[in-house]
Amino acid sequence: MLQSFLLYITYAILALTAIIVTFLNLAPQFGANPTKQQIKTYETFKNFKDGGFESLEETPMMTGEVSTWDFFTSQENRRPDEDIVPKHLDYSNFSDVSHHGYKISWLGHSAFIINIAGNIILLDPMLGTHAAPIPLPSLKRYNKTLPLELDSLTNIDIVMISHDHYDHLDHSTIKKIKDNVKLFLVPHGVGNHLRRWNVSEKKIIELNWNQNFIINEVEIICLPSRHFSGRGPLNRNSTLWSSWAIKSPMVNIYFSGDSGYGKHLKKIGDEHGPFDISLIDCGQYNSAWKHSHMFPNEAVLAAKDLKTEFFMPIHWGGFTLAMHPWDEPVKESIRLADKIGLNHFTPEIGEVISDESINRTFNRWWEKY
Repeated sequence: MLQSFLLYITYAILALTAIIVTFLNLAPQFGANPTKQQIKTYETFKNFKDGGFESLEETPMMTGEVSTWDFFTSQENRRPDEDIVPKHLDYSNFSDVSHHGYKISWLGHSAFIINIAGNIILLDPMLGTHAAPIPLPSLKRYNKTLPLELDSLTNIDIVMISHDHYDHLDHSTIKKIKDNVKLFLVPHGVGNHLRRWNVSEKKIIELNWNQNFIINEVEIICLPSRHFSGRGPLNRNSTLWSSWAIKSPMVNIYFSGDSGYGKHLKKIGDEHGPFDISLIDCGQYNSAWKHSHMFPNEAVLAAKDLKTEFFMPIHWGGFTLAMHPWDEPVKESIRLADKIGLNHFTPEIGEVISDESINRTFNRWWEKY
């Protein structure tokens, strides 16, 4: 009887393992890993070592400062009391080239759409329903409706991706917009996910840190960040992560992607600053992963390091990925920015900001949720 039971358990474990492996290999949302030939190329890079990419500073994923039990405890205010209702973004008006400065609109979490003198750029356009490969209820987006219809995005010049985590690179979004995008600028390795999702090879440009791409008068530079990568259990750090600088005669913008605070920020500020606008990760933080995400006080320090005129706290307002109150990142960031006299802006999701409207007082819209 015991032998039969153990045999049954063994078969069940093997069957479950086979199902999981098959799912990981066949489900498109997981993307694709670098090829052996690509890995040989990566091995010539200074930021690739022992089979994976690495940050400029040691960046342990977990510190052990928080117990596993704490992640499962219920805490108040981890989500808004009701669904967030974004402002409607009229894309035909947003993409109008008669405006010769810039326009920028936050699409929630770390996603943005930018118009610089008619050049339309998307940053980390994660506009799916869940920040996960499967629809886990705890990782559902705060807003049921999006600020714009994805079908309306008909002439995107550049899509920039900071790294391949699910809350920044979304299969469903890429699938819907890929035919209307001229170019995807991504860190090395991320292009494999796009190829798996049938993005044309000629549309994909992969860069390493400190490499650039120029379109019209807009220079886009791939820059370091302090983070990690991977979309599955066996491909940790197989693709590169980055921050980005967007430099033009109209506006200089820094986009942190996901990053812990580090020495790379001052170096970027010295070499590429000053920045008119810095969009800086300041949400989903925890002492358990303090090296790969910034706390609000660190985001404000980063803005100063980058020689920033206007700071915007990002990586909040979309999903619950940490244990802090959902609106704590913005409240703490602007409190600390005010303390040191740093200009900041906190638009509603979908609200359009331009060079003519950024320097003003913004309402605390999150308080109504």
